[in-house]
Amino acid sequence: MLMNNKGLFGLFSKDVAVHVAATDMGKKYLHNEDAFFLPEANPTWEVTNEKIEDSGRLYILCDGMGGGKAGEVASSLATGWIARDFYAQPLDGRKPTERLAALACETNAKLHALAKNHDAYDGMGTTLVAAHIRENRLTLVSIGDSRAYLFRDGDLRQLTEDHTEIWPLYKNSSLTKEELRTHPRSNVLSKALVVSEAITADDLFITTEPFREGDLFLLCSDGLTDMVPEEEIRGIMAKKKKMAWKADQLVAAANRNGGRDNITVVLVRA
Repeated sequence: MLMNNKGLFGLFSKDVAVHVAATDMGKKYLHNEDAFFLPEANPTWEVTNEKIEDSGRLYILCDGMGGGKAGEVASSLATGWIARDFYAQPLDGRKPTERLAALACETNAKLHALAKNHDAYDGMGTTLVAAHIRENRLTLVSIGDSRAYLFRDGDLRQLTEDHTEIWPLYKNSSLTKEELRTHPRSNVLSKALVVSEAITADDLFITTEPFREGDLFLLCSDGLTDMVPEEEIRGIMAKKKKMAWKADQLVAAANRNGGRDNITVVLVRA
């Protein structure tokens, strides 16, 4: 499933959600430049259930930027291209980190060429956070400030690092997480897809994480994390409610706190 419209989406097994996603324009903009992919059959991008079974579950979230429809184009194409090409052939022993990193770099080059050759797309770009799950192991590849979190035993932990101007100040303890969230330059990106003509794996944040039964995994755009403190996110995740409720409440909290950007969340059960 590939979407950048408003709504709640998901896959359920025996009435228990495997994953859900919610997206909303927020209160400032009239269109949604976020896009996401869920591991469900998608004829447009040539993804089948058999391919998902063979290669594992892939989740992608992109937050586009640029004038007019450029940001929406960047996020939608990046999401679709990476999903299509990831499932185009079995992993066959190749590490998902290698496949995803290579696809991120290839997608950057294709989008940069598109922007260079079409005035309407000049200045477009997108963040990326991609998560692959197979055999209880989570693989993450990201660039920009869209995030991945792990909720385990009541605790919420950010797994990715932000590619922003002020992230190093948080890393060296000059800023707290809440000061980072409210800083006036918190949205100034140091890296994203399409910003440079070429990127390498060294430009990406790449990590793996054991994924235990009972874990919940969250992908989100900065429309959530800029508006909602992590403690409030943790509190919603901790509720004994269905994942669809949690996703809906996370979006509602972002809008209640101002909704200054598009908001997208993807929740995944281990």
